[in-house]
Amino acid sequence: MRWRFGSDAKRGMSGERGAIAVEFAIILPVLLLLVFGIVDFGHAWFMKHVLQTSCREGARYATRYRTNAAGTRVLPSALTPSIEEYILNTELKSGDTSLLSADASPVVTPSGPGYVETDVAKLPLEDITVEVSAKKYWFILNKLVPGITGDFVQIKVAATMKCE
Repeated sequence: MRWRFGSDAKRGMSGERGAIAVEFAIILPVLLLLVFGIVDFGHAWFMKHVLQTSCREGARYATRYRTNAAGTRVLPSALTPSIEEYILNTELKSGDTSLLSADASPVVTPSGPGYVETDVAKLPLEDITVEVSAKKYWFILNKLVPGITGDFVQIKVAATMKCE
């Protein structure tokens, strides 16, 4: 075994000096793809969670027993504010700020036998379905991954509850 001292030791290391930079250049795109993928999919998960919660609360709002000033029951299709307004202006906002991005364009669609019912006596135990959908625009992932086509994906959630 031969020990190297002084200039001989430095000469042995000079061949490996650029290896770290090359390895970093190779791994950096993979690392960036992983980080941006986590951010993009995390935002999509957050949006789906917000939409599901607002959808469920909107369905609950629609199914509660309410009366007008005369004491007669109000049909879900005649609620004030409407189911759509309630979800868009109350559930999808925190104070004055929206929980979704400005380009999400949320759409609320109530349906089901309980929503179209016109006879108050037949309303109890009828189903009301509320569907909420919004667009999730990719930040950067669709530009880096060739298999992801389009600028956005439509996130749809639905909740069904029985009228009281």
